Amino acid sequence: MSIYLSAALASNRKGRFLQTVAGATPLESDWLNSPPACGLLLVQAEELTDHEACQSLYLWAMQAGCAALVINPQKAQLATLAELPIVLDWSLAPATLSAQEPELTALLASETDQMITGFAGSADRLQHMAGDAVHTRYIRKHSNSGLFAVTTLPLWSLSLLDHAEVLVSWLNWFLDHAGLAVPIAEKKTALAEYSPDKYDLVVLLLLYAAKGQSLTTICENEAVKLMFDVQSLDITKRSEVLVQHGYINEMGLTESGKNSLQTSQYWAYAPLLGEQLNTGALLA
Repeated sequence: MSIYLSAALASNRKGRFLQTVAGATPLESDWLNSPPACGLLLVQAEELTDHEACQSLYLWAMQAGCAALVINPQKAQLATLAELPIVLDWSLAPATLSAQEPELTALLASETDQMITGFAGSADRLQHMAGDAVHTRYIRKHSNSGLFAVTTLPLWSLSLLDHAEVLVSWLNWFLDHAGLAVPIAEKKTALAEYSPDKYDLVVLLLLYAAKGQSLTTICENEAVKLMFDVQSLDITKRSEVLVQHGYINEMGLTESGKNSLQTSQYWAYAPLLGEQLNTGALLA
């Protein structure tokens, strides 16, 4: 797996430094539309000022083999994290880090003046803390999911010029804890062995029409309850099968899922259903 920089980050001094010292690869286009298949993606906090961008990065990061690290956070930017599917109560507070800490933390202690407070997520004692001060915090769903992290460490500091191996080792921690991505060949085999039935297609239709809403939210939607027998659909169990066979993921429908829906008789209902679910027109 590789270390990537968002196109915006790669265009400034911080990103150029990370390319030189850590060997990070800049993305050529906007990560919001074309994120890497897997790996560690570094993004500036200022890129997450709206809910759509924040949620898209989080959903991508929850996939096995993926990790997102948000750098240079400001207080107002962290406020958007409270709107994620897993609410993060992270905020910033002034801090003075002890230099008597392992490797990267010690090298950057004198240049770090903020810590992350909150109860959600985790922080590794050796990698992400200086005494009781947490400078890096992350969230993950389970042992094989990807992870989403924020750090206040200035990873672009010139003091790291002679310590590239320390920085790379610290960044690799996120890759080592991001789960194992399913090889593409295995995904293709799974797709060949399973074809969605009509009930699966209804689940795909609902996910597509709901535009990023979680299955739990969809099931609780009054319009959905009026139009579908939610209990008989057994959406939770069907979604697990669809995930296993590569038709949906944390971000919604995969290309295979979308193709299956578009070639089915249910595709004709997608525009109207999308309007009903997102505007409440059915209930007006």
